[in-house]
Amino acid sequence: MLSELTLNEAVGLLRQSGVIAFPTETSYGIGCRAYDSAAVARIVAAKGRPDGKPLPILLPDKAYLANHGMETPLMALAERFWPGALTLVVPAFPGLPSQVTAGTNMVGVRVSSHPVANQLVQALGEPIVGTSANLTGRPAAYTSSDLLSSGLDGLDGFLNGETSGRGASSVVGLVDGKLSFFRDGPISRSDIESVWKAARRH
Repeated sequence: MLSELTLNEAVGLLRQSGVIAFPTETSYGIGCRAYDSAAVARIVAAKGRPDGKPLPILLPDKAYLANHGMETPLMALAERFWPGALTLVVPAFPGLPSQVTAGTNMVGVRVSSHPVANQLVQALGEPIVGTSANLTGRPAAYTSSDLLSSGLDGLDGFLNGETSGRGASSVVGLVDGKLSFFRDGPISRSDIESVWKAARRH
């Protein structure tokens, strides 16, 4: 039986290469320290995730991008929609394991608006992997009951909480300098395009 954790217990496990589940504003996620290659490998194994598929990460706050020398036109979208269900595909931070980037030198990042997920990343003080809590090809877990019956093995515990049940985040990035939509989600294309066009006019 998967153990329910306190926030302090969850942070302690992450610092010891742990893998835990937690609620986000879309579904339950599973995560570890994004720079911990051994823990990342555990997530890939737990999900049965095929090689060549990158893992998204959650950042502590919007400032993390700027503080790490990340200059991207997508910052205007981060300013408007973060915290929230928008993933931005940006150049990878130095030192990320290859299984996070899948060898693309790019990474999907966002700041979660869910209080539990956000407190977890802020308490840790560094990015965590935030991929959906499910076996690859199976539906995402939207409740703790879904999580406990998901068939995921190798987790060290979970943080309890409610999710919106709205599905995966919207994902956008730049291709040849132009805004591209890689996955539709809770934030509409028209809302994203409106902010993007306004930012480009300034």
